[in-house]
Amino acid sequence: MSTKLGTRSLLAAVVLLTAGCSLTAMGCSSDGGGVRGPISQIVGRALAPESDGDVKNTVPLENANVVLLTYDEDGNLERAQVGMTDADGNFVVEAEAQAVIAIVVEGATNDGEVDVSGLYNPDQPMIEKDLDPATSVACVAGISAIGDDSITEEQLDATRVQNLEDASVDYIDANPGFDFYDADDVNAAVAAVRAATNDGANPAAPGAFD
Repeated sequence: MSTKLGTRSLLAAVVLLTAGCSLTAMGCSSDGGGVRGPISQIVGRALAPESDGDVKNTVPLENANVVLLTYDEDGNLERAQVGMTDADGNFVVEAEAQAVIAIVVEGATNDGEVDVSGLYNPDQPMIEKDLDPATSVACVAGISAIGDDSITEEQLDATRVQNLEDASVDYIDANPGFDFYDADDVNAAVAAVRAATNDGANPAAPGAFD
């Protein structure tokens, strides 16, 4: 039997989400007296696969919750709901400069509830990146690597994120039966991407997933 809600269940398994808001962000303000550092505005679109008979389409996650995950000083993840997508799946998030963050969009398609997520390094005024199954696999891979102490959040820099995302694209392309709604499929993709890139330290070798 297929296990659905792949990214949602896996993200819940690998992150410790604490209640409340740790910084000023879209739709969520801190109790600590305001913004403490440079701000990156992150814009993107949340996209997920959806079945139409035997055809898989890509659809926007409309009116979906947008969640910001940040690491606190002790290396724990904190969760803040920071808004919603619009009818086209677009989102805008403001994040304080730091090593790495994750954005998770919690939505639904005709196939059921689904999350798409992505890693960002908020070190410039504007960052544009859409979220999809490949960025989601890379996100879970990166968070998992930090969670099991294979790397630190400071090591999950732009190069590692790109290596994880590129490998995730390659893995999905090499596995046409990959089901983003199946937890076992997502878990296998995460493990393969982590192994092929040494947790993002290097690009996956050509044909690594053939």
